[in-house]
Amino acid sequence: MGRTAGTPNKVTAEVKGKLENLIGGIVESLDINEMNTNQRIKVLQIALQYTLPRLQATLIKEEHEDQPLFVEDIVVYSRKENSNEEKWEDNFEGTSINDL
Repeated sequence: MGRTAGTPNKVTAEVKGKLENLIGGIVESLDINEMNTNQRIKVLQIALQYTLPRLQATLIKEEHEDQPLFVEDIVVYSRKENSNEEKWEDNFEGTSINDL
């Protein structure tokens, strides 16, 4: 029979305790002042992985209006002949390609 639910695994607890002691001894033996800049950055990089919580990826959902696969109508704008309207928009006329 196995262990009952909720009972801690003795071997896992033992191994975890030994690893914590080993890591603690190694960390205490490090002399930061003797390290070069690259070594310091590497130690910091490794240590931050275990001290700062990881950020979860966030999904930004943007609402997009469905666009048609094919263009149904193209309008060609051309300048009206001899037109000198006050508003520039009034100087042009649009013609659908379907009407050509």
